Amino acid sequence: MTVPSSKSIAHRELIAAALSGVEPPVVRGESKDTAATRACLKAMMSGESVWPCGESGTTLRLLEPVAGVMGWKGEFKCEGRLAERPRMKFERRSRYTVPGDVSSQFVSGLLMALPLAPWDSEIEVEGRLQSASYVLLTEDVLRAAGVEFQREGDRWRIKGGQRYRIAGGRTVEGDWSQAAFFIAMGVEVRGLNDVSRQGDRAVVDMLRAIDAGGAEVDVSQTPDLYPALAAYAAARGRDVVFSGTERLRLKESDRIASTAAMVDAVKRGEPVDACGDHRIPMSAAVMACYADRPVTVTGAECVAKSYPGFWRDFDGLERVEA
Repeated sequence: MTVPSSKSIAHRELIAAALSGVEPPVVRGESKDTAATRACLKAMMSGESVWPCGESGTTLRLLEPVAGVMGWKGEFKCEGRLAERPRMKFERRSRYTVPGDVSSQFVSGLLMALPLAPWDSEIEVEGRLQSASYVLLTEDVLRAAGVEFQREGDRWRIKGGQRYRIAGGRTVEGDWSQAAFFIAMGVEVRGLNDVSRQGDRAVVDMLRAIDAGGAEVDVSQTPDLYPALAAYAAARGRDVVFSGTERLRLKESDRIASTAAMVDAVKRGEPVDACGDHRIPMSAAVMACYADRPVTVTGAECVAKSYPGFWRDFDGLERVEA
């Protein structure tokens, strides 16, 4: 099967296209999150006072600094747990210190916004930057838009007064985060970039480590992979220690608790509660591929947040005997 476009890259390219005044990128399999970025950008560029970002943390964290730099006046409308999740209040100044253990999206948001400011800026990360690969994706989009910056370790210097000049109608590459679920099922996945800067490309090596047994898997740089990896480990009967899980409690659900509850429910033959978290039902689908009885998920429609066509694609899979 072929996976949708990368949600992470799509957010960034949609913003870059809007700021460049060109045609938006081609996104395969539009999700609620990327649709939220489209809607938010449309409202902002039209001068509306309410900016709908749904439950999309990426939309909120990337666009708050942009709105601040541009001087746009309005209110972000948040749904679900989004209002409870960490956010950074943007202030108009030249130097920013960002904690590295909360969300790399704070760094990405500043990187996308500060080139538009009339002043030069500097960003510095305190502590280890987690999910650092997402910042690399931001840097790639900035370069494609002709935006200049200098990076030394976890410090960036950005010249102000720049303009975005990205090409219109670019096609966004396939999403390794969504592919992870199907790869864990043993499905042949197409439409992926084998040399992608997406951090979740590490899923292949992580699954191999789990199969080797007795593994410790660090998900601090790839937190979105945790539910799929945990489901795979449980389904295959592998003992795995997961580290770097602290931020998982701040996702659409407390993802440590909801993943554990999902695994327990499947093992007991009870219905899985999706907990309003799109990655929980997809992980239950991973376990279903190895289960000896049907798996039921309530609230399974929440996959639309990131992958509306997931159940259609799952139903279209064919078993190939080895």
